Formats: sequence, C-alpha cells, structure tokens
Amino acid sequence: MEFSIDDQKPIYKQIVEQVLVKIKSGKLAPGARLPTERELAQSLGVARGTVKKAYRELADNNIIEVIQGSGSYVYDDKKIFDGERRRLAISLIDTLLEKLEFWDFSDKETATLLRICMARRARVDAPLRIAIIDCNPESLGIFKRQLSYIPGISLSVFLVDSIIMDDAPQRLLSDFDLLLTTETHFEQVQRALRGSPLQLMAAPVSLSRQTIVAIGALPEGCPIGIVCMSNKFSNLICEQLALFCAVPHPVSVHFESDAASTARFLKRFDTVIVPPDSPLLDSSVSRESTADFLARGGKLLPFEYLIDRGTLIYVEDQVASMLRER
Repeated sequence: MEFSIDDQKPIYKQIVEQVLVKIKSGKLAPGARLPTERELAQSLGVARGTVKKAYRELADNNIIEVIQGSGSYVYDDKKIFDGERRRLAISLIDTLLEKLEFWDFSDKETATLLRICMARRARVDAPLRIAIIDCNPESLGIFKRQLSYIPGISLSVFLVDSIIMDDAPQRLLSDFDLLLTTETHFEQVQRALRGSPLQLMAAPVSLSRQTIVAIGALPEGCPIGIVCMSNKFSNLICEQLALFCAVPHPVSVHFESDAASTARFLKRFDTVIVPPDSPLLDSSVSRESTADFLARGGKLLPFEYLIDRGTLIYVEDQVASMLRER
C-alpha cells in the first residue's frame, strides 16, 4: 500500500486524507487491513507517533477500527464514511470561502463564480462564445487577457472598423452569445447591428490604479516616449497622460518593428510607455532592445487600460445565467 508525503501540510493529515481517498476509490474495501503503525512509519520514514495520531483521528471518526492484538481495519459501515466525507467537504469549502473573503470577493461574486464552474463542468463541450470589440489591437489584447479567467467561455476579438464596415455584421457575429464593447464605441456597434437579437454590452474602461500612480510619479519634464502597435492606442495614451501629468506635445511614438530601430528609439528617453503585453516587457524576447535602456535607469511603464470591476462581475453573472439555461 503506497502513501506519498510532501512538506505542504502536516504528515498525519496527509495520511488521513490518503486513507480516505483509497477507501473512496475502492483500493481499501470495507474490512481491509491497514499497515501497522510501525510498518507505515518505517516505510514513510516518519515517527511512529505521527502514524498513531493519524490512525487515532480515523478511528475517532469511525473510518477505521483498531482491534487490539489484530490490527487496524477499514470500518465496515459506508454510511458513517459518507458522513465523514461530507464533513471534510464542508471543511474544504469553508477554507475556500475564507480565502476568497480575504481576497475581497463578496458573497454574490463567490456564488456567481461557483455557479459558472458548476455549469461549465456540466457543459464542458459547449463554451459560451464572447466577442470583444474595440478600435485598436492593444486594447483588445488587454481586455481578452482580463476576461480569460472566466471559466466556460471562448473569447474572440474584432476591430470596430471591421464591424461597422462589414456588409453583414449580424451574420459575422451570429455565432456569438454575447458582444462586449467599450462605452466609446457602443453606439457605433449598436447602429451597425440595428434590429439584431444579439446581446450587446457597453463596458466602462479606465486606467488601473498602478498605472495612474506610475504616471503621477513621473518627474516633471522628463523625456517620455511611447512604443506600441497602433496610432489609436498611442492617441489614447496621450489623452490619459494629459489628465495626470504635464507632458511635451507632441509625444514621440515608435511603432514596434525591428529590434534595432526600437533600441535606437529607447536611447532618447528616460521613460517609455508600452502596452502590458509588449515584447519589451518580456526579457526572453527583448533583451537586446532593452538592456542598455534599463542599465542606465530607464523605466518601462505598462499602460493598463482595463474594463472596470463592476462590468466584470456583471459579465460573470450573465455567463452563469446563460450556461445554466443551456
């Protein structure tokens, strides 16, 4: 009979849990004999008292019975074992709820996430399809990454121009269960889909607290550059910069291309603002481009423009309801 022990939790608890798992799986049938305390202690390389403590807890909960002079045996009463299993399940749930409460999840948020997970397990073969629509690839990448934690969904992204310029946008998006766009583009998309039964949501977006703090801490007059992929994202950065600090006009922008030209651009600035998924933030990709810049004290500032938490909670709730109705 094999047991595996690690350093993650008390050894006696690991023994208790593994005995329960073996009983549930049928590897230990009712009436099966367990190793003696000495045998198990020697095989695991632990003190005999540790095994004794584990066996005592199992015996106290009527999982095993200890017969003096004979040994320890799995208790032959499945109803009692089921009760202990439920007690352990409640303990696990309580531990999870305490952790989520520590992470500031409300009761409603926790209940919604649990509903999503349960519904997803029932329909693992049919995820909900969500389309995210915005005007630039950088923001689309941010929003997709931000929503990717939600179980039971499949995410696709569309540039808003591809929707409003399409001859049949309803047909283009007909396979999606939910459409999500920013408040800025909601009316544009709504007009393009006029008369469509597709569900369209407007998402308020704003700078993350970390980005606001980082921008506000920039020294007045320090050279600032922007490295990104699209003109629309650079314009968004400039608009937000103007709200939180004094910046030179126009701000210099470099559109990501080859590493050599990017390295030359970085030499001109103390701070460079980039999308959060920029290759410049990945040391395994951008070592040559950023080595000198970082060595002389240059700062790469990720520009996180995020869907607000309230919208995320609403999306979670919608996903849970849609999965439950399927």
